[in-house]
Amino acid sequence: MPKTILTPEAIQTLESYETAFSGYYYKMIDFIQTYIQEGVKRGDFTRQQAEHDLEVALRISYACNNIDDYEHYYMSCQWLEEVEDLAQGCGMWYYRYACALMYCGQPEKALEYAEQGVREQPDYPWCWLLLAQLRSHFGDQQGALEANASGLALVPGDYEFTRQEADIRAGKSLTELLNHYILAEHDEKLLSGENSAEAAEKLDAIAGIVCDTENLAAIKAVIGPTEWEADSPYCTFTFPYQGGSLQGVFCMNEAALSKFDIGWVQETFANLPELSARDAKRLVQLQRIPRTATLAQVIIERNRDVHFTYDFNQDTWQRGQRQNPICL
Repeated sequence: MPKTILTPEAIQTLESYETAFSGYYYKMIDFIQTYIQEGVKRGDFTRQQAEHDLEVALRISYACNNIDDYEHYYMSCQWLEEVEDLAQGCGMWYYRYACALMYCGQPEKALEYAEQGVREQPDYPWCWLLLAQLRSHFGDQQGALEANASGLALVPGDYEFTRQEADIRAGKSLTELLNHYILAEHDEKLLSGENSAEAAEKLDAIAGIVCDTENLAAIKAVIGPTEWEADSPYCTFTFPYQGGSLQGVFCMNEAALSKFDIGWVQETFANLPELSARDAKRLVQLQRIPRTATLAQVIIERNRDVHFTYDFNQDTWQRGQRQNPICL
């Protein structure tokens, strides 16, 4: 492992946040970010050195991947990309990067890195686990079973590998292969629906992996965007609205967006509001008294909540001074 900015004491603190099969992952991220900020301020190292540190990237990605939501997988990718040149022979880096790529809607690229990972460090079992999932997804069942067997040979009797072998033989989808926990007892509760909130969160993360390209195209046809930027990390766009244009944000990547019901999208975009009397009253209460107000942005969350941002004009508008938009 290359030299790291993390002291032995810092590493010991980070390890204290881990338990056998869980951890305080947000604390890990917060600790590292604070450690970097304070170290840069003292002059112990530069931010560039911190961002080009394999140990730092591996520990942040460990926390991010275990939080298991799209935003943190995206963050994991960003940190790991900065140290790819240091990752030779490190199966852990390839596994974590391939995993983060997959959950960020790039399964093809994830497969490439998983394949490279088992070549770089064939005795690291978890890259084999991920490789088996991705090979199965892309139609190589025999290759998936071989990868799974290679990993199982390194950790004989491991539940994840033994369960996954049966799932691959049964031809289960990538969503089904991933919708599991590490321990059998936790997995049983997940699949039984006992932990419904956790199950929903897990499926929400999995929804961002594989894009339904036909449904995504249909969604875009409804919206009619004149500009579209995908997965950075969200989908941002401009679309025609009442003779002008409006900004929009889907707080997700294209793969997750592609799971939206087309009927819901049609209804939502056909009924975008103007500034209502209730909204205007609220602006007055906030001491933001507009002469006119216009809808400026539509923000759509993964849970289908819709938020609107308004621009409003004061007496100073003609002098070219516009107040900041307000979200209602």
